[in-house]
Amino acid sequence: MLTPIDIQNQTFTRTLRGYDPEEVRTFLRQLAQEWSALLEERHTFRQKLEQLSTELTRYKEMESLLQRTLLQAEENSRITLQNAEKNAALILQEARQKADETLRALQRQREQLEEAIETLQQRRQEILLELRTFLSLQLERLDQLSRSPNSPPPATLPVTPPPTSADASPPKSPSWAEKIAAKL
Repeated sequence: MLTPIDIQNQTFTRTLRGYDPEEVRTFLRQLAQEWSALLEERHTFRQKLEQLSTELTRYKEMESLLQRTLLQAEENSRITLQNAEKNAALILQEARQKADETLRALQRQREQLEEAIETLQQRRQEILLELRTFLSLQLERLDQLSRSPNSPPPATLPVTPPPTSADASPPKSPSWAEKIAAKL
């Protein structure tokens, strides 16, 4: 490569009708200065090129890092979404199981209540039948008593005198109402 010093030190052979040596030296000095300025500019451009190249490499690395980060974020969000869907499915399944268990328990309870109601209805029918029978017997006895006013009371009817204050509470047999109440 040609340097400014090479240009300044360049010599030409002299000929009889050659150029003016001073003009040639002046021109060579000017050429050397401009050449020096061009070399400096070239050096500056090379430094700038290296700097820009370094920045470009750094930006490419940053872009690569950002792309990897974006891909990782997308993967993480996909995994998070899948986990959320799995959790939602599990929660829904558990809720359905609990609802089924509750429904079965309520159905068993309903069946037990229906059985209890049926038992109580049967018991009511039995008590009503016993009460009707008892009352019809009592009506028959009342009819018998009203037909014969002088006849003594039947032996089947217990006659208990009303308690007096002097009595010390004698043992008392339960009345028909107490017997019915006991059956209820």
